[in-house]
Amino acid sequence: MYDHDRSASKGVMSCRGLYVFKHVGTDTDAEQRKRQAILGCAPAHKLLDVGEKDDDGKVIDIDKKPGVTAPRKFEDYTVAVHAERVPKGVELWVWDANQSNLVKT
Repeated sequence: MYDHDRSASKGVMSCRGLYVFKHVGTDTDAEQRKRQAILGCAPAHKLLDVGEKDDDGKVIDIDKKPGVTAPRKFEDYTVAVHAERVPKGVELWVWDANQSNLVKT
């Protein structure tokens, strides 16, 4: 994705993690579940928002490490995945570099 995009504003970018949210639905009827999945089972802001508080229910928390005032590199952040917070009707798949595969959490 970034191989051919080396603009001055981006420098050299690389992917550090891949998180896939798959909407699968919650209904017992298969057709209704398909319709739910197409429309989505949770709003994007519930899954992806980055905020200051840890208790706001985000699935993925990205925070500056303690003592870092002006982050300059990826290592200045902590990334925490809270699989237990994934809403009903949504699956979270994470890239596993060891298996070179997406793994359902």
